[in-house]
Amino acid sequence: MAQWSGEGWVPPAVGRRRALLDLVARIVLVVLLVVGVLGLPSEAGYRLTAGSVTFELRPSWPGGRLLMPLGPAGELSLRTHATPVDVVMTYRLPAETAALLSAGSLSEDLPLLEGGARAAFTRYLLGRIPWLLLIGAAAGLLVAGTWPRRRLVWGGLAGMAVALILGGGVVLASLATLDRTPTTEYRGLAAKVPAMLPLLRALSTGGDRSDRLARLSDYFDGLAAVASQLTAEPRRPARVEVVRLLLASDIHDNVFGARAAARLAAGDGSPVDAVLLAGDITDRGSAQEAQLFVSVFGPAGAPVLVVGGNHEDEPAMRVFDRAGYIILDDSAYTISGVSTLGASDPVAHSARIESDVAGLAAAGARLAAVWAGMRPRPQVVLVHDLRQAQETTAAAQGEATDLVVAYGNDHVAGVGRRGGVVLVDAGTAGASGYEAIGSASPGMEAEPPAGSRAAYTFQLIDFSRGGTPRLTGVTTLAYAGDGRTVVSYTPFSR
Repeated sequence: MAQWSGEGWVPPAVGRRRALLDLVARIVLVVLLVVGVLGLPSEAGYRLTAGSVTFELRPSWPGGRLLMPLGPAGELSLRTHATPVDVVMTYRLPAETAALLSAGSLSEDLPLLEGGARAAFTRYLLGRIPWLLLIGAAAGLLVAGTWPRRRLVWGGLAGMAVALILGGGVVLASLATLDRTPTTEYRGLAAKVPAMLPLLRALSTGGDRSDRLARLSDYFDGLAAVASQLTAEPRRPARVEVVRLLLASDIHDNVFGARAAARLAAGDGSPVDAVLLAGDITDRGSAQEAQLFVSVFGPAGAPVLVVGGNHEDEPAMRVFDRAGYIILDDSAYTISGVSTLGASDPVAHSARIESDVAGLAAAGARLAAVWAGMRPRPQVVLVHDLRQAQETTAAAQGEATDLVVAYGNDHVAGVGRRGGVVLVDAGTAGASGYEAIGSASPGMEAEPPAGSRAAYTFQLIDFSRGGTPRLTGVTTLAYAGDGRTVVSYTPFSR
């Protein structure tokens, strides 16, 4: 039987075919509507003068935030507007290491980056218009039905108009409620940033912009002066009487920590005899990070002995090698009669960061075998993770042999003792500003010295000069973010 439609009587076969087409058309419209809804807030990336920026919209209640992910450091958010939408903005600046190396250009680059980001966000908003049109057209056609054609046209146009009005309304409401002095919130490890801002402001204002890092020398002069003028009993030997080693670890790309290490290596007119770097100088093991440290640290004026940490990788280790640093790989190096045996962390030449417990045990057995075969015994064993020196420590205790084990990794400076074995933990020369600080290492006889949990910690290890070197003392140096300096001297009998 024929059926009646808006265009008159139609045969049954035509009616069934038309009903099938209507169903298919509605399914297609629903798919297009879903695609539009998903595509509207989706992220899009834009190239800037340096690197790129990516934007993404997130429906949220109450919303109104600008979110800036900081990678493993957490997230920064600003309460900027009063509409139920969050804007996620992610900077990707592959040239950031080079920018740090020329710190004087940072203030000149920031307005350029800011202006580029604004232009990119404008392009991002304009890029939402096609998605709005798609959503409006699909929704309008679904509401209008599929016949007649005139109804389809008006339904689609009306839907697009409504979508543009709603989208424009959200944008206008956001602009009308825009807060140009928003409240800033930090999440994750970035929550430690506010505590560091006073120091960073003090170091970045005034003076010659072309060499702001050099101004850190003044900041660290206080520590060098106090360390060189200690008069507490028992008397600290004069510099000319000792072979002095500077131990630093876990800098994790902190340019201020690198500069501090350079200042301490230079000494108070008398450089240290050697610098011991106990690993995690970089954070991800890239060549750029290693070159950053080499450039900021500068010429040490003394041999630099290095073992890689779990945050190093092959590219970084190659840069250290090309810079003339002495990489200890189950090998020893002697300076002024003091022999240092060292070995890198088992994952120091790979992209892996998580510690390999089985690998540490195997590497520890190799190190102990090398130590046992050495005559005379080395005075210092340098590792990143104390677990790698466990067998060597036990062997030295069994032989009643004096030994200094220098290490880092746990970010807590301290000096402890196991019989004739002295454990010297470098702590962190920068990472505590960005990462959680751990607890004292096993074997420490007491809590770490006051101030050793500060942002920058270092150890000066002194051996007697002439004859058989003997450990005479360890000076723990700590700088707090607010400028406080703490120096603790631990003497050892000759």
